[in-house]
Amino acid sequence: MTVVEDGPNWLVLWLAPGTPVIWCPLADGRDIRDAPVAERFTLPRVPVRRPWRGTGILKVVPPSAPYSIWLFWAEDGTFLGWYGNLEDVHRRCRVDGLSVIDTVDHVLDIWAPADGPPRWKDEDEFAVTTGLAGFWTAAEAAVIRAEGERLMAHAGAGLFPFDHTWTSFRPDPSWPLPNLPDAWDRRSGP
Repeated sequence: MTVVEDGPNWLVLWLAPGTPVIWCPLADGRDIRDAPVAERFTLPRVPVRRPWRGTGILKVVPPSAPYSIWLFWAEDGTFLGWYGNLEDVHRRCRVDGLSVIDTVDHVLDIWAPADGPPRWKDEDEFAVTTGLAGFWTAAEAAVIRAEGERLMAHAGAGLFPFDHTWTSFRPDPSWPLPNLPDAWDRRSGP
């Protein structure tokens, strides 16, 4: 991603259309959403390099909160809304001289449309992953959901970053697409 702003309160990143990313479909080539919800997190996956499809996403990352906020626009530039991605606190590190931001997704998310109240997203997947090996316990799930409730309250009240600070963002057309490093799959540590 392209770094737009890196300050003490927020890291802001731009994922441009066409940026090379790693997509992890099921081993048989299907998207995970094409599998029944009960199987999505137990079937084997394979990493595949491909360009980002869709309009760009602006990602606002707080330094010590377990979420990031993604802003979405339509093809015509109309702002659509904010996606609250619940995840581990982002950890900055260096791998082979590259700056890396590492996190783990918590599956449960919120969607705050530009023209309506926030709502939960992926509750069915969150229910399936709770208690599943390698995910979270019921007690940890309660903490994740509580963070989502706080995020929904922020969105409902129009607090930053749900206050339109970034909704008029337009990327600089001269920015090059980032490269996906050859060592994209190297781990930064425990």
